[in-house]
Amino acid sequence: MGRRGAAGKVVLLVLLVVVGAGLWFFRGLIPGPWQRDPVITEVSEAGAAAAEAKLERLRNDGETVRMNGAEFSSYMRYRMSPRFAVDMELPTVNFAGDQVKVAGRLPKDRIPASQLRQLGAAAEFVPDTADVAVDGSLRMIGSGRAALKVQSASFARVPIPRDRFLSILDRIGGMDEPGLERDEVAFQLPPGVGAARVENGELVLEPAQR
Repeated sequence: MGRRGAAGKVVLLVLLVVVGAGLWFFRGLIPGPWQRDPVITEVSEAGAAAAEAKLERLRNDGETVRMNGAEFSSYMRYRMSPRFAVDMELPTVNFAGDQVKVAGRLPKDRIPASQLRQLGAAAEFVPDTADVAVDGSLRMIGSGRAALKVQSASFARVPIPRDRFLSILDRIGGMDEPGLERDEVAFQLPPGVGAARVENGELVLEPAQR
């Protein structure tokens, strides 16, 4: 009887090991905390990789994905930098509620001389590298195309009057897109993304219709 009891315990232990191994092997099909994406809190290569993995799921599986500011900033800095038409250094994007907050640094030597002359004597006080910040909201203007509606902007931590940043936006090329407001800047969403919105402090990306 004792041997049977011992043998039963051994069989039970083996079954538990087999079942446990099977659950771990097929964990991707079982709902649970192990399916959650790692939380990215800093702009980094790891953040860019996490954002890229989400975009792959969007493109391949048709999944709607969410990114926080650190993930999107990482993707923008490490994967999209060659596409930038501006010379902003260390760009970051944060999301607060349904608002977009863009920040970066702009070297003085990259500012066109004509724009510096508009500052008059104040141009002498512009630092070699100035902080630039833009706050706004996001809206779709077409499939795969979105626009950032600029609500406020600052340069060297000094607020830029609305009429001044509107005149700057007027000089940006390609802004004659149909339906675009004067205070908006249009841009192309990543490949495979059909629509985007900002809600609850995250960027929500939906797949393009096939």
